Parts: sequence; structure tokens; C-alpha cells
Amino acid sequence: MIKYTLSIILMLFLGFNILGENPAKKREKGEYLRYVIHYGFVRGGKASLKLKPEKYGTSEIYHATLTGKTVGLFNSLYRVKDTYESYISKKTLLPIKAIRDIREGNYKRYNEVLFDRGKNQIKSQRTGVKDVPVGIHDILSAFYFARAHHFNSDLKIGEIIKIQTYFSDEEFLLQFRFMGYENVDSKIGEVRCYKFIPIVKTGRAFKDEDDMTIWISADSNKIPVRVQFDLFLGSLRCDLINFSNFSTKTLLNNKESTN
Repeated sequence: MIKYTLSIILMLFLGFNILGENPAKKREKGEYLRYVIHYGFVRGGKASLKLKPEKYGTSEIYHATLTGKTVGLFNSLYRVKDTYESYISKKTLLPIKAIRDIREGNYKRYNEVLFDRGKNQIKSQRTGVKDVPVGIHDILSAFYFARAHHFNSDLKIGEIIKIQTYFSDEEFLLQFRFMGYENVDSKIGEVRCYKFIPIVKTGRAFKDEDDMTIWISADSNKIPVRVQFDLFLGSLRCDLINFSNFSTKTLLNNKESTN
């Protein structure tokens, strides 16, 4: 269970830390977010996301690195250490390259995927070349794109955002529903947030499609502040505990309209 939910956090939560309305000016120093994961009162894991500007060949890019791992008792029961990387074009916010490095118990999987925009193809180390839809994302770049183009005061309650991604060697439609605004009493203070419910698959961990909730700061930072899972075996929560290269004043004194 901790393996499955930690992977969901990595794929669907931390990736929300994405570029704002003017990324070229606001993110040149990079970003760093740290999270702690609790199952009930027990600390089960930690995760982080780093974003920094780099060059990929002759292209100006953002390099996002997302890591998560189990700690304490959960680490003794089932060790997880997962890393996702995305090399994202500054101009289009589309991925150039994606890396997935999974270590979960005795299971290990490493793969690199290259995106050919001219041919609308991907080249996977594991499965070779495949045709894909125009503008397809990897799981990290999808959220960077969503923040730049979808997360704003124009959102309507009940609106569903959909982004086509390529993940784990298959196409995956990422969907999340906007539920309105809510204040969150977080580790860093009280934050006014957008509230989203990702549409998840039921079965292994979730009873209903809306058993996961994500809160994103409703300001220019648009930081993921909290995620909560309602699982078959109880509730799991992931909280932001530290961040750098964001506006603290804007985050904690957000005046954005909630009408």
C-alpha cells in the first residue's frame, strides 16, 4: 500500500509545483520544495522537487527532478526510492526528455524517453519508437504546463482539466476537477488554496474516483500545499514543510479573489 500511494504522490501531487504566468523571469534561480508524508500519526516518507534552468544541447530548458522515498517503519517494511526527471523546453513547456528511475522493494526499473516533436513520436529505451498525439507530455511537464495555462482565477467550479501524457511506456490521460477555494492551516501557515480532485482509478487503493484531494496555493507561486488520500486502510496525508525561491509574503497573504 505505501508503495502504491507514494508513487501516486510522486506522479500526481509534487508535479503541481509548476511555472507561473511569466516563467522566464520568475524561475531563473530555480525552485526547491520539501514534503513529509504521514499515514495516520506515523511518518511514512518524504519527497522533494527541484527545478533549475539549464541547457540541453543548444536549447534553453528547465530541468525538474522529483524524488520520493520511505522512511522509518515503512522503510523497514517496504523500501521505496523513486526518481523522476523531465527536461522541459522553456519556449513551449513541452518535454524533450523524461527519465523514470524506480526502486521499490526488490523491483527496479529505469527508462529514458525522448520526444521528437517534428515526427510526433517518442523513443523509449525499453520499447522503442511509438507514434503519439501532438503536444503530448510526460507526467512532470504536464503539471508545469497546467500551471502556466490552466491554474488561474478563470477556473469554474466543476471544470475538469485534461492533459494527455506518456507515462510508464503508455499513454495516460491526466484529469483533475476544480472544486473551488479553501483555506489550509499548513506547516508554513494559513494558505488560501485552489482545491482539486484528481480522477483516479478505483480498485487497488481507492474506493471512489474522488478519494484524493490536492490543495494548491491560489497565488502567483501556485505551490502544492497538501494532498490527502482516503484509502481502503485509512487516510494518508502529504504536507509541504519547506520551500525556497518563492514569495513568502504572497503565499501567506494571498489577496486573489475567490468569486
